[in-house]
Amino acid sequence: MKKLAIVIPYYKIDFFEKTIQSVASQSNRNFVLYIGNDASPDDPIPVIEKYFSPEDYQYFNYTDNLGGKNLALQWERILDHVKEDWFQILGDDDIIAENFVEEFYKAVPESEKNNINVLKFVYDWIDENDRHLESFDYGVRYLNAVDFTIQKYRGLVRSSLSENIFRTKMYRKHSFEKIPLAWGSDDIALLAFSGYRDMLYIRTSKVKVRISNISISGTETMDKQKNNAYNVFREKLITGHSNHFPQAFMEQVIADYLIYCHMNKQRATYGVAFYHLKHLHVKKFLKSIKKIYYINKIYTTTLR
Repeated sequence: MKKLAIVIPYYKIDFFEKTIQSVASQSNRNFVLYIGNDASPDDPIPVIEKYFSPEDYQYFNYTDNLGGKNLALQWERILDHVKEDWFQILGDDDIIAENFVEEFYKAVPESEKNNINVLKFVYDWIDENDRHLESFDYGVRYLNAVDFTIQKYRGLVRSSLSENIFRTKMYRKHSFEKIPLAWGSDDIALLAFSGYRDMLYIRTSKVKVRISNISISGTETMDKQKNNAYNVFREKLITGHSNHFPQAFMEQVIADYLIYCHMNKQRATYGVAFYHLKHLHVKKFLKSIKKIYYINKIYTTTLR
């Protein structure tokens, strides 16, 4: 029985063949491949058919571009078709090692025994010429999702979407947060899909994540949009997941969120202040409410 779905949300043709070739080269072919064409101007079928027969994959040719509205919406409409117990969302320019699926199956018994819901692989950054830029290997067997999120927020670790395999039932329970550019949607998925517990870290295989000037991660022209989206991530972390984090860390995130809203003349949500009220910090709650009122007054004035 096939336990793994490899899901490719396709839009860019530039490096797609290398992605498909890496999937076709797997030493263990016990997976189901799903490809969703997000109304791309470039037909991927000729590339796919070089490596896979029609019965070896499921292809969905969407006529409306959802990824342009929110990438998570594009992921989710493909995931609606997935029946396997686990899935990976593989970027259309990323590459998996030949033993990626093989090492997944080796990890399944340990994952099921310990009720692990997220598998995370070592990954490399590569450029548009496949040159190695940097490796990320944390040298452990287990990574706690909450601790990992704190470390990533502080710039001590890195992660992206492609190097993760998620248990499908946890996705069905929580779904992805709809953050602009999905910038932080994968980080919240690590938290929610893992159940805020340990992730199994697989160091015997890896994913190569491409950083190029046509990727969201690599382009500098979208820095403002990415920064705005990351502040939405902060907001969702505060309002939806704060109970799982140490108080000192959440105080830092709230302060960063409010400073960003103030400096960029953006509306702040009053919901972040209720973190203090939940913890019976009435003075801090009232102080935050006052700050948010002031920030939003500036925002309203700016719109006039």
